[in-house]
Amino acid sequence: MIVNKKRIIIGSVILLILIISIFYFVNGSAGDQLANMKIRYKEYKVEKGTFKVTVSANGIVRPIDRIEIKSKASGEIINLPVEQGDFVKKGDLIALLDQIDEKAEVAQSQADLDIARAELKQAQRTFNRREELFKDNLISEEERDQIELSLAVAKGKLIQANTALERAKERLSESTVRSPIDAIILQKYVEQGQIIASGVSNVGGGNPIVDLADMKSVYIEAGIDEIDIGKIKIGQEAVIFAEAYPNLFFKGKIVRIAPEAKIEQNVTLFDVVIEVENKENKLKSGMNTNIEITIIKKDDVLLAPTLAIQMENGQKNNGNKASVLLKKNNKFSEQNVKIGLTDFKNVEIISGLSEGDILGIPMTSRLKEENDSRENRFRSSRSFGT
Repeated sequence: MIVNKKRIIIGSVILLILIISIFYFVNGSAGDQLANMKIRYKEYKVEKGTFKVTVSANGIVRPIDRIEIKSKASGEIINLPVEQGDFVKKGDLIALLDQIDEKAEVAQSQADLDIARAELKQAQRTFNRREELFKDNLISEEERDQIELSLAVAKGKLIQANTALERAKERLSESTVRSPIDAIILQKYVEQGQIIASGVSNVGGGNPIVDLADMKSVYIEAGIDEIDIGKIKIGQEAVIFAEAYPNLFFKGKIVRIAPEAKIEQNVTLFDVVIEVENKENKLKSGMNTNIEITIIKKDDVLLAPTLAIQMENGQKNNGNKASVLLKKNNKFSEQNVKIGLTDFKNVEIISGLSEGDILGIPMTSRLKEENDSRENRFRSSRSFGT
């Protein structure tokens, strides 16, 4: 009986040691292997590429110099050879007004000028003759002064007639409206046969005939969020996309930044103006566009997905320490890294990884929540990407 009890005790001790050994095996290195086997990882390769941070906004195409054309003369439009969208060169006819009255006025003024010249010529001859008589004491000084006055009056009439003719010719020319620049007709406000008022003499400013602009270069006006406006500078390049041309893009430069904000739907925006070449006239006035301004661009840098980065709250983001799950010998283990900038999708790896390394992101609901929380911590910092 004693021997059997000893055997039972020894067997129990061995069983206990075996259980303890299995426990430590499961919860030790073997447990790590089992855990790695149970957790599924989504794998990402560390690759070299271009790190770019951009600011995007919606914009509208605007002409740089929009000119409203009016006539200095009043009258009926008898010829209007342009339509909206037509291209015109400098000096091309825009509108022709009825010139009957103006031509008559020019003819009358020309006749008045001819008469004034004849009167001056006669007055000059008379004065010359009377001057000789005065020298011979044949006429009085009073008579001589009277002839001199008549000569002065004739000279004045000649000047008045000449001025009247110049004004009549000017009014005649004003009845013909021509384009001051090479441009495209943006809007047409009147039709042939319509009577318009002068843009000079009319109290209301007269009737506009057309609006035109040179569209070889245009402005893109865009509203930039106040969070991003500090990153925008005059001279920065921008890329413009128009929905009308899905396979094209246009390049431009920032030429103006508004000093005062505007509020749209409770969002504070600053107007930014971008000048864009438009030699083929593809961009039309009022067209909607999307703009993309590059804030940071670094070529040939190591990039890793933001979700793969593990970092503590409260750390500074630019160049701080973090960790990743690096695949080694078919299992994932923690690896310390130093990170730089992020665009919330990719992170710049400064040190700790090499091109081609495989990173893992645990694909479990609990760890997914942690990854989401980690990404939110990244997004909450504005110092990234600045």
